[in-house]
Amino acid sequence: MTISQATGGREMVESGLAPQRFAKIDGVGLDAGMDMLEAVVDEIHWLDRSPFLAASARPSFRAGRGPELHAFSPFSNTDKDDLGTARRAVCVAFAPEHGPTASAWAAARALPLLAPDPVASAFAADKLDALAVFLEAGIETPEFVRVPADGRATARRYWPDAWEAVVVQRRENNLIGRGTRLARNHDELQECLDAWAGRELRVGRYVDGPSVTVTGCVAGNATIVTAVSHQLVGIPGLTTVWGAHCGNQLIAPTDLPDGAYEAIRTAAARVGDQLRLHGYRGVFGLDLVLERNRPLAIEINPRFQTVVSLVQAVEQHADLLPCLGLHVLACLLPELPVQTVVAPVPTLGQLVVHALRDRQLGALPESGTYRLERGALVPGENRCLADLPAGHALLWAQAQPGTEVGEGDELILLQLAEAVAGLQAHPRLTAAGSDWVSAVSACVEESSC
Repeated sequence: MTISQATGGREMVESGLAPQRFAKIDGVGLDAGMDMLEAVVDEIHWLDRSPFLAASARPSFRAGRGPELHAFSPFSNTDKDDLGTARRAVCVAFAPEHGPTASAWAAARALPLLAPDPVASAFAADKLDALAVFLEAGIETPEFVRVPADGRATARRYWPDAWEAVVVQRRENNLIGRGTRLARNHDELQECLDAWAGRELRVGRYVDGPSVTVTGCVAGNATIVTAVSHQLVGIPGLTTVWGAHCGNQLIAPTDLPDGAYEAIRTAAARVGDQLRLHGYRGVFGLDLVLERNRPLAIEINPRFQTVVSLVQAVEQHADLLPCLGLHVLACLLPELPVQTVVAPVPTLGQLVVHALRDRQLGALPESGTYRLERGALVPGENRCLADLPAGHALLWAQAQPGTEVGEGDELILLQLAEAVAGLQAHPRLTAAGSDWVSAVSACVEESSC
């Protein structure tokens, strides 16, 4: 693994993203990575309800370089999908372990779905089994108590006196955080135990610090640790679910206490190395919480995460292969030529607007680039995420107009070329972030029943 200074400072200045912050990230050089991809695949088909992640990778897949990159939604009518005529085509899905939709879509077209081993993925995703990975990797976690599925005592038995609050997790979470709850007293913990009767649970000490996510990719010979972000969770006005993912913003070492950034990278590398021993290959995310300068591991996400779209913008400016390409190579090749670079970290953030109640959606704003005029959304010139100007946002519809949605379901993803919240345990949206959310929420309310 070599360390080099990444290029891209001039391009960032031209796009309005001054390279004021730098961070160490791992990756595969873009030219070498594209050559490796061309040697094994002709087409990559990205499967998700929204093409936002493929869109942030696409500038690296420019004409005449690497395989063709397509995005499809297996959740909509795909009879007219144009799959091209390439013989060597593969599929990659956002969260292939969540239901059979992606695998069925790929199987119907006789295409391989490049995903981690299902057994390894299920083990890593399990909020209790994953504790063994942290132990094997020597990674600290908040103190916890395991609650049996049967023969339980009362809540008081599972709450050490020194803890001020607890976080309760069932084995299986989901993509919108409904498997995680906060309890501030014995009565609230008892409510969780009653609601999740018959399930083994993890009750952990609540740590009142900022949540962070680091993205990695497990290859046969190395764990590639890319960018780190501040994870926004359970923000009022964006969701009613305490543990729901509400967005991310990229962070650099200077944004964190001394030593925290490198400790986060080390934790991700160790976790990835343990996942490799379990047969895992491909992209993963590690969620942690900071207790002062000490990162404590919370959970593993053995899949792509929404934040990967921001991560790929960093990789683009650093002249590295985007995560989507890394995942394909890690699944197909025995080893990768990994390098470590010092890359500029652009100021990019994203926010997720959720349904605040059960409803039938009307029309949603079309995906695209927008600016605000007098608090209203106005379409702007189409831009890619890495070159998004200040004062603009990329809007991605995460739900289908006219469908029934439940409280907590994701509706809209907003991506901005600026910070969206303070770096705190209980972050508040910036003024700009609040203005964008208000405009989107008003649009959704006006068109919904």
